[in-house]
Amino acid sequence: MPSPHRISTPLVYETSAFELSPDYPIDPEPWSRGDLEQTLRERCETQKARREIHINYYRIGYPLAFPLPVDRRYTSADLPEGISGMEHYPWLIWLCWELEERWRIFHAAWRHDSDKEAGALLQRELAALAQWDNFHETHNAVGLVTAHLASVLALALADETDWNPTHLTAAQTAADALLDRDVAPWFATQWPVGEPLTQRRIHNIPVLALTRSAQLARVRNSALTDTLEAQAIAVLETWAAFRMGSELHTEGTAYDGYFMDAMTGWLSGLPQRDSLLTETETAFRSLANQWMQLTLPGRLDLHVPLSDTEQKMPFWTNALRRLAAWYDWSDVHALLVRVPCARLPAAIIVESLAQTATVASALPVPSSQFSEHPHALTLRSGWTSAEHLAVIGASRSPLHHLHHDGGHLIIGWRTRFWITDPGYQQYREGEERDYSIGTAAHNGPVINGIAQSLNAAQIIATNEPRKACLDLSECYEGLPAHATVQREIQVAAHANPLILVRDRFEGLEANATITTHWLGGAHFAWAFVDGWARLSDGKHALWIGTLESKISPRQLIRHDGSRGPLTLAHEYKLDPGRGEQTWLFWGDETGGWTPPEISADNGRLSLTLLNGEQLSLG
Repeated sequence: MPSPHRISTPLVYETSAFELSPDYPIDPEPWSRGDLEQTLRERCETQKARREIHINYYRIGYPLAFPLPVDRRYTSADLPEGISGMEHYPWLIWLCWELEERWRIFHAAWRHDSDKEAGALLQRELAALAQWDNFHETHNAVGLVTAHLASVLALALADETDWNPTHLTAAQTAADALLDRDVAPWFATQWPVGEPLTQRRIHNIPVLALTRSAQLARVRNSALTDTLEAQAIAVLETWAAFRMGSELHTEGTAYDGYFMDAMTGWLSGLPQRDSLLTETETAFRSLANQWMQLTLPGRLDLHVPLSDTEQKMPFWTNALRRLAAWYDWSDVHALLVRVPCARLPAAIIVESLAQTATVASALPVPSSQFSEHPHALTLRSGWTSAEHLAVIGASRSPLHHLHHDGGHLIIGWRTRFWITDPGYQQYREGEERDYSIGTAAHNGPVINGIAQSLNAAQIIATNEPRKACLDLSECYEGLPAHATVQREIQVAAHANPLILVRDRFEGLEANATITTHWLGGAHFAWAFVDGWARLSDGKHALWIGTLESKISPRQLIRHDGSRGPLTLAHEYKLDPGRGEQTWLFWGDETGGWTPPEISADNGRLSLTLLNGEQLSLG
């Protein structure tokens, strides 16, 4: 039987693979120090046994192998064509992700457990970096590759005790070359003096390279240190202002985590850290709330697949752990200790072992109001698999990794995302790209074939508990002047999901066709009963109904060539260009085959459930 601390099966690039994997526990007990130590030992033994490193390029489905140690920089000429027409696919990013994780495990085993074999392997492989011609991406520029290598060199060279002298000299040579040969000229062009720090300038790629290089420069006592540190401080302060200002800075949960793993890693050893933490606390708390509230009940390691949310990118846990320790946020720590050990990167394991943290006994009681985040609204009934989560897309930023998903509803319940989202953008042209960001990729209304093309959702204030309203009018290009599109979502105070969605339209063309695409989670079974659609996992069911018409089995579609879930594509005609469409979602705990009885009166819906329970919404 495989160890609960180790994952043996590589998972595909698709959310349901993680939701359904037997390698990850549901509602796990908080991990202990012993769990972390065992996880670290097992990972170290696995890494020691490797003679080559296998990289799963999960976005494009290429597993490739590289010999260990990696003693040269691979170029596009050494590797396949990842995407047709893309001259330089970024192969080295994923290679360096895996190398950094391997080296952090060896470093921890060496320094924490006095494992000399792990230390020898680490030194040998870092020394091999001196043979690389540069530390650029495949497109020959400083970027994420530079950042990951700088991060590990900073970690390993901070303590020169017990190094092999020859390997130490080689690793130091590599570190100094990275800074002087690669980073110095890049910095002069990437961060010119006097150029304003706009949102687009402080996205993850240049910021990772900046902060990790600053971290290495500090360790190496480089002449670049003060310059890099000053720029990194300016970026942090600008990010905090944007985060809490009208810019609503975010790149989505996964890429915010990538950004902040590097930022907090650099910040950890900065002399001015405490004063900066005081200055930026509100922005960091906003980020922590986003990471907490967007987790799937029962599987707190998984984030809602809204925009580009890669489940293979758990960098957010590193940043969240540091913030929880610095600010003494017990609620945040209570969530982190319920993330399965197998999902924790090496950095959080090592840093958690170095601290004696107070384990909170319970997670916080959820609010009865929707929580607002820069790219979403969330309302959850709780944190365990028996409870549920409703998320509404509300992207309002121009940054990459955010999709045009205003009003898009995702429902999490019973450790699955039942109504979901592709969760990524396919860069390869064709059917898969169309599935991931095309017209049918989100469940916001499509109007006469016009889908959203702008991140311009506006949240309409409402004092009613458990209700949210968004104006989506500005998200569309090509609608008649003065046309309005609004979506209202109400979540009942009920043990199981009971969600009302109202789409309201004004000023559209006569007989406008409204198409709504509800993406059901992968591997659920569909059925159609009395004009309702039914999703089932074999034990529970989610019913989907609409007041305006009955749902037909012929409305179930699958994108050609898609790895994604089946989609309910429903059409409705407005006459005369104005009107309302009402949707209802009900989670049946018993998995029954009878939909609820529903009636409408003066804008309110009355429902009778299987057990005779009567509810009212509206």
